[in-house]
Amino acid sequence: MEQNDNSPSNRILKDQITRLANEAISAAQSHLGSHTSTRLTAASTWLSTYVLRPDFDKLIALSTLTARGITADNIVDHCIPFVACSLGEDWVSDTLSFSEVTIGSVHLQLLLKHITQSRKSDPRRTDGKCLVIVVLENEQHSLGALVLSDQLRRKGYSLRLMLNAKQADVVTHLKNNSCCALLFSAGSEHTARQSAQCVNKIRQSLNNSPKVLLGGPILTFGIPDEIKSDFNLISNDLDLIIDEIENNVIPVGSHAELERRNL
Repeated sequence: MEQNDNSPSNRILKDQITRLANEAISAAQSHLGSHTSTRLTAASTWLSTYVLRPDFDKLIALSTLTARGITADNIVDHCIPFVACSLGEDWVSDTLSFSEVTIGSVHLQLLLKHITQSRKSDPRRTDGKCLVIVVLENEQHSLGALVLSDQLRRKGYSLRLMLNAKQADVVTHLKNNSCCALLFSAGSEHTARQSAQCVNKIRQSLNNSPKVLLGGPILTFGIPDEIKSDFNLISNDLDLIIDEIENNVIPVGSHAELERRNL
């Protein structure tokens, strides 16, 4: 008997697929430059096929791309977002199934984590700018946050990445550790609202709260107006994020300051 397309399980599955596809597209649009070389495009196309193979091996993927003349930085900045976008588009066009897109995304994360974990320890910048990137619990997809964290580390920032984090753990971390900016990544309206709730808890608990930014796939859908003023910047643009960190990092002491700097 054919399952009802409007059943609760199908609606949940479609929501998961939609968020995954939009994260892929969002990550690609945020990190792909307008002038990618033919070599990068060819390497990314090869990777988009290889990540779907059941015998995928992150070491083989890295060595193959390196042999093609692709640096680790370019794999993170171009190849992985390119493939993520390709997976999302193939799902939208019914070329790939949800399980295939999920497998491909998992393999991308394996490759990304291998690259980032292989890098040397991150030196703290002389001006002391340190950042925290947060993906709250029950947010299943964190590819964009992982890409962003690697990019910011390469810019010289001292960075803590908190995945599947409870709000209470974020508050506790900030009580015990200073940071210049807090970046939340959200893939759904629910996570965006939870992030805003976490921000308010932080400001109630700390005398001097860090600058707070919001990004992620939710920007594809739009941010609810009532939570926009909880964040100092809402963007997936790396240059805007860095500009906000470099030029506008000051303790936030009032909602008036928030509203003045909000997009």
